[in-house]
Amino acid sequence: MSESIAAAHILEAGVDDPGVSQGGESCSGAGETLVRLVEALGKPLVNWRVAVLGAIGRWPLASEVFEGERNEYLIGGEAFDWKFLAQRLYSDRRVESLIPAFEWQAWIASSSPFAGLVEDEFRRLLGVDKYRAHLSYFYGVTVEQGLLTAVGEEIAKRRTGGGRSADQETRETAFVSLYGWTQERLWREYKASVSTEAAGLAENLSGQLSLHTMDSFTYWLFKRRLKRADPARVASDTRKGLMQLERMRRAEERRDGMLRELME
Repeated sequence: MSESIAAAHILEAGVDDPGVSQGGESCSGAGETLVRLVEALGKPLVNWRVAVLGAIGRWPLASEVFEGERNEYLIGGEAFDWKFLAQRLYSDRRVESLIPAFEWQAWIASSSPFAGLVEDEFRRLLGVDKYRAHLSYFYGVTVEQGLLTAVGEEIAKRRTGGGRSADQETRETAFVSLYGWTQERLWREYKASVSTEAAGLAENLSGQLSLHTMDSFTYWLFKRRLKRADPARVASDTRKGLMQLERMRRAEERRDGMLRELME
């Protein structure tokens, strides 16, 4: 994806219509989607990745209560976490029995922004609205996490280069560098901004938080940063985050190659 397209997207981050119901009223449609997925996976020579992404494109719920837990697939009404929904589909025993576990885990763990497909095919399977919401998640959560990692590594290198060891203060320094405040201070501000959910959030970041909660916090940080940064800084930071993700992808490929060699 070109840098100019990326910058243009993040400056207008967010979608008005994510293509999924904001409520939980379409349970029957969700059940029908699962049935169609199982039928598709049972066909010979099926590409199960395409079948799963097609089911994700048809899925009608932005959130649901599943096995006693609330699943939020759409962060802030804008950012669509397709992997979270994919895991929900895979938790169905019928689906799980039809997809090799090792292949599934490798697919979900992959850093490919388009699930290993070409972008046009990925967009066709998800539909335009979910695809746009996926981009909001990609830039607002995945790239933002890459940016924070990259800034942390830069700070650690400066410290070790100066004869000091990197320590736990590195991440806090990265937060201050990017967002102007410490992580704890930002967490309190985040809690105050989502008052309807605040009762279920920890008072501080020392406790164990769900992955969804951390993703929501990251997306909030992303939008907060966009409001305060000039376009040139936004483009520069986006490039830095994307470069970090690319380095991580190459390291992942090298690791996988070494594992394959050991297994041969």
